[in-house]
Amino acid sequence: MDKVERYRQVFLSFKELCSTGRQPSSFSAYCKANSVDQCQMRQTLKNEFQNIKTLPGYRSISHICSVIYEDFKQKCADGRQPGTFADFYRSHGITWEQMHGYLKRNKLKVVGLPGYVMLTGGSRSRCQEIPFEDVIFEEAGFLPADTCSTITVKVDGHVAVSFPTDTDVAVIARFVRKLGKEVGHVGS
Repeated sequence: MDKVERYRQVFLSFKELCSTGRQPSSFSAYCKANSVDQCQMRQTLKNEFQNIKTLPGYRSISHICSVIYEDFKQKCADGRQPGTFADFYRSHGITWEQMHGYLKRNKLKVVGLPGYVMLTGGSRSRCQEIPFEDVIFEEAGFLPADTCSTITVKVDGHVAVSFPTDTDVAVIARFVRKLGKEVGHVGS
């Protein structure tokens, strides 16, 4: 089979898959899997080649990444995580750059999805985000009570300073830092 016929066959098979709604991956990944160079496709087929984006049923990389992300998210939520996220999207012909770009553009992340377990054995799976306010209060030795309208800081066991709960955290943090070791038990 000559080069032109090989390229024609790959292009027509991809076109057929798109029209039937079975597009397996991006066009570049499909070309690579079939040992043809996507960049030479237009030059080799000349007038037979049409813009990939105009093919009936063609889905953009962003759409494919969206479908893959949502599928992975659903599998995790159902307790059927299919391995690592990287292995999952690579099995669909998506590269790291494509998926990373999609996640970054849409401000999405995989760590923290309901049911997601990091399979690399890393310690990040045990980490959780702690709000800044909790860190400040915990370092000072107290946490604000959720049921009260004030936060009371006792100094030297005698003097109590109360802050409304809507007080800016930076104000309370400055107060705690100024008093340093003098700040004692906090109640509400």
